Amino acid sequence: MPFFAPWRKPQAESRPLSEIYKDEESVCRELKFLQQFSGLKNIASYYGAYYRAPLTECSSELLEIVLEYCGGGSLYNLISKTNDQSLKENWIGYVCKEVLKGLHHIHKNRAVHKDIKSPNIMLTETAKVKIIDFGHSWDLDPQTGLCDEAEGTPHWMAPEAIRQKGQRLAFDTKCDIWSLGIIAIEMAEGKAPYAGQYPVEDLIIEAQPPKLQSNRWSQHFVSFLECCLKKDPSERWSAEELRQHPFVTQLPPKKIVRAEIEEHLRTLQNLPAKKGLKVVALWTLKQLRHAYDFCTQPSAEQEAALQMALEGVSCYCLVANTINSPERVS
Repeated sequence: MPFFAPWRKPQAESRPLSEIYKDEESVCRELKFLQQFSGLKNIASYYGAYYRAPLTECSSELLEIVLEYCGGGSLYNLISKTNDQSLKENWIGYVCKEVLKGLHHIHKNRAVHKDIKSPNIMLTETAKVKIIDFGHSWDLDPQTGLCDEAEGTPHWMAPEAIRQKGQRLAFDTKCDIWSLGIIAIEMAEGKAPYAGQYPVEDLIIEAQPPKLQSNRWSQHFVSFLECCLKKDPSERWSAEELRQHPFVTQLPPKKIVRAEIEEHLRTLQNLPAKKGLKVVALWTLKQLRHAYDFCTQPSAEQEAALQMALEGVSCYCLVANTINSPERVS
């Protein structure tokens, strides 16, 4: 039987009703994007969502979301566990190339992720790159092609998204490109620019675009970052344009780079060498107070079908609001 982590219902008086409804809206929006983008190579696959009854009288009804399991852990963990916290340039180029593929699909569908950061980039055991966490994602306005809902994680947020907070200023998909540039620096230097400095939002808005501190990196890498980190989003390259940049087009064969990263992951995590193990993730998100078309209490037949699908599967639990790192639970 798979493990289900309980999410305890908060005290009714501890949170305003408007906040509870906002959470419900956010979760349903995330499920919508998971459904829309599931099956794309560089986005974690979504297998379904359903309610599970409370495990005890003291616990709450759970919304269970079944996602593709990424056994290599998050990019954040890969960086933090690597010696000197600096990845090889070819690895950085490979990750950027794969993330750009995912962003290209998202942006082509007139949506913006808004929370591209190293904890939200996952690796499978074979070093495939997957984007996760669409909790802040938003559809672009069909007429203007813009978004005016600023959310995200400050160190990775674009200047225009930070300026928008509280001012209802619009921005577009280029905010995800800035975030990718920050991730690229993080992979090279072990931390995002301005890490440990506050207020980071003011630094991002007022300072010149961040650059690599060392001169050991190639000119292609430096140029790629300049294209990602232009303060004016109209001058910043799109995902489609960046996919043609020499930094990601002149890499060694993907098979070679992936094999290197895969071996490194196995060393870091002591992963078994055998392949082909069927694994999925069970990700407990939030309690919903109402039933929606795509996340309702399953029938007995649906429940039995899911249990049959999970037979022989190694189940892991990714708990919301934590660093995206897999924890073995069964």
